[in-house]
Amino acid sequence: MFHSAGAWRSQFRLCSFAVASFLALSFAGAHAASLNSGNDAFSALRDYAELIDPGHQPAADSGQSSNLPRHESTDPTVAALRAFAEQIGADQPGSIKDRLKVAEPKTLMDWLNGKDSSGPAPAAPARPGTPATPPRTPAAKGGSAPAPVDAHFMGSQTCATCHATQVAEFQKTMMGKIGTTQKGKFECENCHGPGSAHVKLGGGRGVGGILSFGADDPRPVDERNGICLACHQKGERNYWAGSVHEQRGVACTSCHTVMKNVSRKHGLSTTVEAETCFQCHKMQRAQMQYSSHMPIREGKLTCSNCHNPHGSTTDKLIRQASVNDNCYTCHAEKRGPYLWEHAPVRENCMNCHTAHGSNYESLLVVARPRLCNECHSTVHSSTQSGGLGLPNTAYMLGRSCGNCHSNIHGSNHPNGVYFLR
Repeated sequence: MFHSAGAWRSQFRLCSFAVASFLALSFAGAHAASLNSGNDAFSALRDYAELIDPGHQPAADSGQSSNLPRHESTDPTVAALRAFAEQIGADQPGSIKDRLKVAEPKTLMDWLNGKDSSGPAPAAPARPGTPATPPRTPAAKGGSAPAPVDAHFMGSQTCATCHATQVAEFQKTMMGKIGTTQKGKFECENCHGPGSAHVKLGGGRGVGGILSFGADDPRPVDERNGICLACHQKGERNYWAGSVHEQRGVACTSCHTVMKNVSRKHGLSTTVEAETCFQCHKMQRAQMQYSSHMPIREGKLTCSNCHNPHGSTTDKLIRQASVNDNCYTCHAEKRGPYLWEHAPVRENCMNCHTAHGSNYESLLVVARPRLCNECHSTVHSSTQSGGLGLPNTAYMLGRSCGNCHSNIHGSNHPNGVYFLR
């Protein structure tokens, strides 16, 4: 017998719920490891469509033909549901695990140029039941060496039997003094790794997987720096990640010496802080020899007074929010505010001055009056001597334009629009 209208509505709701459940199962199955697991869901949906089909066994008194196919529905809704189940069952995607895998390009430019990755081919997956081969690590002096054996901590007393000189020097440093009062805080193996394999193999640089932090240490710079950053991550090191020095692979040990005192503070690798920076910044070393320079040679200033070598949120690793704010830390009288402000001064001090050294007075980029004529080319032209035609006028002698316009950084005088005295 045919179902009533209320029963049909209930069955239609069940069909809708079944379709929604199937779609959810299909979406989850698409991200599963095996795509063939969705066959049971297709079969269950098809069986459900046959179960609720009222034309599966038509009644004798319904007036319809009794020789209908078994899977032909007399209701269009159920027939559409069965057709949908059969269609999505046939369109089920196959597994991609056996397809050819192509290496992806390393960079966007390689992809745009159609180049394959130049890196090594990915290792073939190991067969089930095959023991994994331990990785081989590069030896300290080139070549390859077997993977290091398991090691455990031996204690700093064991290290002191061979490295007595290094231990004595380390105890004079700031870290060594802290370790003397706080036992276990700065033990040798906290930074160099467990040393049982190193001792068992008779010692030597890099032997037994010991971490030397030297130039021949096979570990990447990030891994070596990570040991230092485990303790020294706060304060001025907050912006180390992503900084210029971090991106260029500068190691902590390139600037700092941990095992002995070389500098007065900060554990630097040179006696003077500027010499540590000059190891890489050769141009700044040369600029410090100019007649007008920052007082770094005299010891009144250091590089870290203006720059934070461990990173900052501004350009050139400067400490303040802008170049002007950096200069105002010493030249507070140039900050203002002024009633009459000189536009290039307010914009950037570097418009007229260099940062490290110059052969012109006051670190100027160009000698006066040529510096002023870069903007004021039609006023008091230096080539015409102010229109007087005389080479010894006030426009050419001494401080040139500054002879009259002495308040060049700004003026608070009511009549100071021309920055006069």
